[in-house]
Amino acid sequence: MLRNKLKLQHLLLIVFLYCSFQIHLYQSFQKDMPRTEVFNRDLILSKVRVLFWNKGFNGTSMRDLVETTGLNRSSLYNSFGNKQTLYDMVLKKYQDDNNLLFKEALIRADNPRQAIRNIFENILDNMLQDVDQKGCFILNCKAELSRSEPSIRTLLEKNEATELKLLKNLVEEGQDHEVINTDRSPEEYAYYLYSAFQGFRMTGILVNDRTKLQNIIDITIDKLS
Repeated sequence: MLRNKLKLQHLLLIVFLYCSFQIHLYQSFQKDMPRTEVFNRDLILSKVRVLFWNKGFNGTSMRDLVETTGLNRSSLYNSFGNKQTLYDMVLKKYQDDNNLLFKEALIRADNPRQAIRNIFENILDNMLQDVDQKGCFILNCKAELSRSEPSIRTLLEKNEATELKLLKNLVEEGQDHEVINTDRSPEEYAYYLYSAFQGFRMTGILVNDRTKLQNIIDITIDKLS
């Protein structure tokens, strides 16, 4: 009787140890397996962009990000990093989308001056579609963070250099083809246009009258004729 009881206890111990070992193996396997994201990254970043756009970087909390994305803090950190990293991603995506406006304008243009007009008019269409009048994400970012966040400033400077180079090249080509005057150098006109784009976007936050905004474009382009 006692021997049978000891055998049973021994058997139960073996079963317990075996099950514990299997659980340990499974947990180790799960830990080593790459985590599969079960959400749409682009949709999450799109929601986050609207949040940052409305509240700014400093006005957005991790709680806001959790509520907006529907992800918990752990998932946010594991998939996107911290708030700063998320903001960098959103800014970079906005810059890429903005560059598409420039490229599309170049494709439709018959000459460099027309390309510059097309860029303005693409911006105009975007502004009029912005029913919440949030303004340009890049300009909002520049006003809020360019002096306090070195990584953001670097992104903004690279974006500025890219746009200035494009504008300078357009002006050079336009002057070569005599559709842009030579009253100013290509670099001077490039800065003039870059500044005009930014002022135009700022104006569009409060003014949504197409005729008035179109007049601004016409006057700006006339300066190049």
